[in-house]
Amino acid sequence: MANCLICGSDPTVKSHIVPRALFHDMKPAKGQLIGNLRDGPGYQHLQSGFWDKTILCAEHEGQLHQADEYGIQFCRTFNAGKKAGQWRVDVPNPAPELLVDFASACVWRMAASRSERRPEKWLGPYARRLADSLFHGIAYRPMLLVACNAYQLKKGEILNMGALPFRYVELDIHFWRFIVGGLIFDLKLDARATPAAMATLAVNEQAEVTLFEDFPQSARRTPGVGHALAALSMQRRSFRPPPN
Repeated sequence: MANCLICGSDPTVKSHIVPRALFHDMKPAKGQLIGNLRDGPGYQHLQSGFWDKTILCAEHEGQLHQADEYGIQFCRTFNAGKKAGQWRVDVPNPAPELLVDFASACVWRMAASRSERRPEKWLGPYARRLADSLFHGIAYRPMLLVACNAYQLKKGEILNMGALPFRYVELDIHFWRFIVGGLIFDLKLDARATPAAMATLAVNEQAEVTLFEDFPQSARRTPGVGHALAALSMQRRSFRPPPN
């Protein structure tokens, strides 16, 4: 039986890496969500995203609930504006620290889940700083950048996709990136200065976040995203329906 990584108690409970409500929102009306297998190429059908039941007890999972709900509402407000045909969407952000906590929780859960319960293997000293901030109220606010998802497989069609947190480098700056609800979240854990062009996407001090349609980007050519798509397609290409 696993013990909570924060307090050592048991039992532990199911903890979604990214809130399951956001994956439900992305599910096609007449289709299924598919996602990468944890190890190796191929895909699986998903009901509610990815989760781990070995990292947090009910009390400490509950401590992340407010930030999770805030992130869910932020994404839903953005998508409501998109459905109304707006090319620019202004999303209220009355508690910016909760949006940072939402992204921080997703990154910390991912690191804890994929590192055999040793998040420092992924995050180094920032694992402790994130945990102290999320669970013990010790101030630490890494920079969070938010932008519209502009990944596409073919011209004119934005890819309806989600991606669990992965390492991402742009302009020699290291981020933890994840994609959900039509948005890209980039969390920068270190104190290095962010290039001015990217700093305009920071939301840490913004009571309202303005999001614009971005220039289309090739999903296949993006590190992390392209690899995940290639792993998915290997099984899909090899699948053949049974003969009648």
